[in-house]
Amino acid sequence: MTYKAIVLDLDGTTLTEFNTVNNTLNEYVKELRKRGLLVFIATGRTLKEARDVLPSDFHVDGTVTANGMSAFLGEDQISGHALPSDLVEKLAVKAGEWGIYYEIHPNDGGRIALKTDRPFMTKVATEPKPETVHENEWLSRQEAVQSKIHWTDELQTENVAKIYFFSRDQQAMEQWKAELEQVKERIAFTTASSTHHNVEVTVDGVSKATGIIQLLDRFGLKKEEIMAIGDGENDLPLFKLVGHCVAMKNATGFVKEQADEVTEYSYKEDGLYHFLKKTFG
Repeated sequence: MTYKAIVLDLDGTTLTEFNTVNNTLNEYVKELRKRGLLVFIATGRTLKEARDVLPSDFHVDGTVTANGMSAFLGEDQISGHALPSDLVEKLAVKAGEWGIYYEIHPNDGGRIALKTDRPFMTKVATEPKPETVHENEWLSRQEAVQSKIHWTDELQTENVAKIYFFSRDQQAMEQWKAELEQVKERIAFTTASSTHHNVEVTVDGVSKATGIIQLLDRFGLKKEEIMAIGDGENDLPLFKLVGHCVAMKNATGFVKEQADEVTEYSYKEDGLYHFLKKTFG
């Protein structure tokens, strides 16, 4: 099968454990685009978060952000969603009560959390790093509490793309996910996790797959002409959509089971570059 487009996840796939892009991968993506292959990004990050970590010369043909909450064709936004304000406030307050780290991510601007929650959230992101937390997620949390989060006296709940939740403890996160399922019975929304230590809340029925469909329609592409590569459970709707899905070596066993193929190398070993080079020459 000759694929006309590839969809790349960011964290754990395109990005290294230090939230950077290896030059080998950056240059090869440029080469693939010159050959006519379309390259899309589908990430749990907001557009601002993605721009913060991608090199200025890392160009793609389309981007799906915040697990499908927005889709961009180049620089032009072609779709967008926002969480209900009452849901944002309810979940942020509840997270504070539970001692669950959270970040409110607006569609525009930086992430937000309450000043009163800063002490416990800072403690959550303080060394030592739990063994099961991925390096890139840990680095992101430390950067967030130090400089990325805008600490406010009151919650800003308008035009929110997603809420990100994190816990050092996997069991605490599982309990929090169960609590979110209870809330879902009263207010509909979607949850997706990229690791066992996090969960993100977005609008009901929205996923990376729904965002990519927007791009496929714009380019006149068929689902079977697309290859997707990722590592998290938030990639699974995308895996079900495309013609060929690839899990990174560092993906969980559950994600690997849903994939058509698994890369030989992990994101720490420039695995995406090696896979693309082997596949496309």
